[in-house]
Amino acid sequence: MNELDVERALVEEWQAFADAAGADRDLAVTIVQTHGNRTTRPLLWAELEDIRLAFADLRASLDEPGAGTLATTRWTVKDLVGHVASWATELQRQIETIAAHEEFDYLITFTPRVGPTEWNARELERRASMSLAERFRELDDATARTQELVLSLPDDVLFGDALLPQTADGRQETRWRTRLADFIVMACAHYRYHLHRIHDVLP
Repeated sequence: MNELDVERALVEEWQAFADAAGADRDLAVTIVQTHGNRTTRPLLWAELEDIRLAFADLRASLDEPGAGTLATTRWTVKDLVGHVASWATELQRQIETIAAHEEFDYLITFTPRVGPTEWNARELERRASMSLAERFRELDDATARTQELVLSLPDDVLFGDALLPQTADGRQETRWRTRLADFIVMACAHYRYHLHRIHDVLP
């Protein structure tokens, strides 16, 4: 599997999420198999905690040589940890921006059938000098902060519609609109996707 295959699989999931958002305002996103449970604060917190614990387990078992294992044709396990950390930080940033009722001054383009390749490449480059431990720490810190936000945000922010900086074609008018709660659930599915890939390639 190469990194473009990974991107394509993920962008299809993200696009399905964006298209389905709002279909039922009382249910979690069905494509991540929440079995029809209402999206609640405890559920969101638990989803994020499961991610934290899963990556903590990976960190405890992974050394630098193992982190150099290729997970795609170009991305190593260390790259994937950095990639997930970048999105965890971005998730935190987007929630905080929306909670502060501020506007986004950037866009993240999810090109159909390709994905946010430019954004991903730029974020990985920013983390090029970070150690494996630093990447895990960023992921854990951002996820813990998101958990705090889940518990503290007003209902109208956490469960209300939000306009995200993600767009399919780079235009403001096609930005994704969804509930933050549903977006968090989908983000957790994204993290698990990469976690499973890492476990697949490690001995």
